[in-house]
Amino acid sequence: MAGTQQGLEVAFYLYPCGLFVTLFVSQAVYYYRERVGKPTANSDAASENETNGIRRFYSILIRVLQALLSALFLPSIILVLRDAATGPDDNGGSVFPFSAYLASHVAALLYFLAGLLPDPDGPWSPTASNCHAWITGIILEAVIAAVFKTQQRSIDVPSHLLDQLFALSIARAAVLLIMVAALASRAYALKSAAVKSTDDERQSLLENGQGPAAHYDGSAPNGRSAPAKPKDPKVSWFDYFAGFRVLFPYLWPKDSHLYQAIVVFCVILSLAQRIVNVMVPQQLGVLVESLGYGRIPYKEIVLYVVYRFLQGNSGAIGAARSVLWIPVSQSLFRRLSCAAFEHVLGLSLDFHLSKKIGEVTSALSRGAAMNTFLENFVFQVFPMIFDIFIAGVLFFVKYDAFYTIIVFFIMWSYIFLTIYMAKWRGRQRRDMAMKSREMDAVKTDAIMAYETVQHNCAVGPETQRFQSQVMVYQNAERLVMWSLNALNLTQSSIFSLGTALLVGVSAYKISTGKQTVPEFVSLIVYFTQLQGPLNFFGTYYTMLQNNLIEAERMLDLFKETSGIVEKPDAITLPDPRGEVEFKNVQFSYQGKSQDPAIGGISFKVAPGTKTAIVGESGSGKSTCLKLLFRFYDVNEGSISVDGHDLRDLKLDSLRKSIGVVPQDTVLFNATIMYNLLHAKADATPADVYEACKAANIHERIMSFPEGYETKVGERGLKLSGGERQRIAIARAILKDSRILLLDEATASLDSHTERLIQDALERVTAGRTTITIA
Repeated sequence: MAGTQQGLEVAFYLYPCGLFVTLFVSQAVYYYRERVGKPTANSDAASENETNGIRRFYSILIRVLQALLSALFLPSIILVLRDAATGPDDNGGSVFPFSAYLASHVAALLYFLAGLLPDPDGPWSPTASNCHAWITGIILEAVIAAVFKTQQRSIDVPSHLLDQLFALSIARAAVLLIMVAALASRAYALKSAAVKSTDDERQSLLENGQGPAAHYDGSAPNGRSAPAKPKDPKVSWFDYFAGFRVLFPYLWPKDSHLYQAIVVFCVILSLAQRIVNVMVPQQLGVLVESLGYGRIPYKEIVLYVVYRFLQGNSGAIGAARSVLWIPVSQSLFRRLSCAAFEHVLGLSLDFHLSKKIGEVTSALSRGAAMNTFLENFVFQVFPMIFDIFIAGVLFFVKYDAFYTIIVFFIMWSYIFLTIYMAKWRGRQRRDMAMKSREMDAVKTDAIMAYETVQHNCAVGPETQRFQSQVMVYQNAERLVMWSLNALNLTQSSIFSLGTALLVGVSAYKISTGKQTVPEFVSLIVYFTQLQGPLNFFGTYYTMLQNNLIEAERMLDLFKETSGIVEKPDAITLPDPRGEVEFKNVQFSYQGKSQDPAIGGISFKVAPGTKTAIVGESGSGKSTCLKLLFRFYDVNEGSISVDGHDLRDLKLDSLRKSIGVVPQDTVLFNATIMYNLLHAKADATPADVYEACKAANIHERIMSFPEGYETKVGERGLKLSGGERQRIAIARAILKDSRILLLDEATASLDSHTERLIQDALERVTAGRTTITIA
């Protein structure tokens, strides 16, 4: 008898668990195979070939079958619920596990009902993962039906009830089988449609107007990424965790054993919190039971007070864990933010020319969101799910099937609807984040172009432009706030329904003498213990999703790769002499071979000589310098220094041997000394002074009230153009490179300043290989 009951319980609970696990594992496998470039048989992969008619027909057919399947669960639940209420109790000798059957079949019903809801990400289409879950359902329905038939004499319930449950199981298995057949039929129809299509029909419409040079794998020549088509992103948790793999090395403080020990201890404290959360309601039950006339249960009171003192995030254990986590949290933020900053500085010139500064700086500031995500997930969401699970087990063990169903229904409905509605909110929240970045970009552009705005009396138009962006952002923000209130109302309604059911059933049982008032108090405490984590689950799930959306841009930055990749066996440039040679160099921006910036240029510069590159605007003069500094790689031909191809050299060793005096000098918003030491951090003040004297700027700097400690302002705009140019020359002298690149260093300057700079350049170029753009 006991063996049969345990076997039935296992079979019942395997049903919903098998559905969920099969679906999750199948989706994970397909996602992984797609990530590593192995096409799968997932039906969604063929969506480009299927017609709207085929997709619509089979989606409607499967939804109808799924609705029929859901309807077949209701008679089983009603029959068992009626027999459980009128027949013998679970603990009274019946071998049939009523509560297990009800809980498992309600869960399965909710699983299939969830499939009938509209998909927030677009039109719903069943996949191979859904099919795998249905096959699991067929197997488990067949197992349950077989147990009903073969063990009928061992099950102490009316035979007609088992016959009815057996028939319903067979009917559900048949519907599931038809659903599998329908999905297979759809796959066959799609395959047939693909075979019948002609080559012209299979040709991508995106190819029109692209020409043979288009790169359909998303890449482009020169390491640049081809611009992607704008589309509505469909981001799943698999996408998030796959993206966060690049951040995992920063999440664990591998550089500090102390921080590692703190992390382990904080996890132990979190586990202790879970134990206390279980002990509090149990101790209150013991305390209520101990109360009575003429009795003061001191021990029970003290234990309850101690447990309450330790309970929760604001309790002693939670406060200790929060304080200990502070240095770990700061370490994570520091390492993550610095890593993102270093990564962005290491990206190609192409990336920085094509991105708005406001967007990049906004993305870099998302390290705090990443930090919050980790802390909330480890110490809030995961422990709350564990608390919910423990509370559910306690309800199942301590109370009967009615309470189990109520609690199970509230738990599942709350969690599912929270996640489901959060998917809708996620799209709105992502759109709001994008509008916020665009608003920041417009604001940053206007502030950085302050002089241009004033020169053109454009304060009004720029303000109007910013105001329009603010209004666009506020429209997106309004949708987010509306959806938030809808989510809160849904969560509150579920809790109210659960409370009403719980109190109503308890009141009925108390009125019939089947339950005592102390048991009712203990039951309410258990329900409160469950309600608290559920409340915070909704809050923290929404917070986690917001943090992930905020951090998406930082993840995108980590995914960006430089177009210039250093070879693994690259060598250091040994004792540079300064010989430069271009051999049949051809280069075009963005891979536009029909419009090359440089076409087949060849020349050689001997060490210590001066060479000028002269040409009209747009003829490729500055491009030659960018190629020599290796901001880009050539399409054809080669560039060498001292006989070494640039692509065979380490970037740092190459760039250390090249000094640059640009046409437009940009300085940091710091002191003059800081800007000069940027070329050589270990230079002494005497070295700096000598370089500035050689650049004809030392006396001018000393005339400033604060001398070399004078702040130059944003981009050095507090200094004149000639002063900035001479500081750039002083930096080149301080760098002491064998190769010097002068990109129209005296353009747009007055004649007196030009003479000063020419004199400085004569001194700085002596004995160096100099390439000048004139």
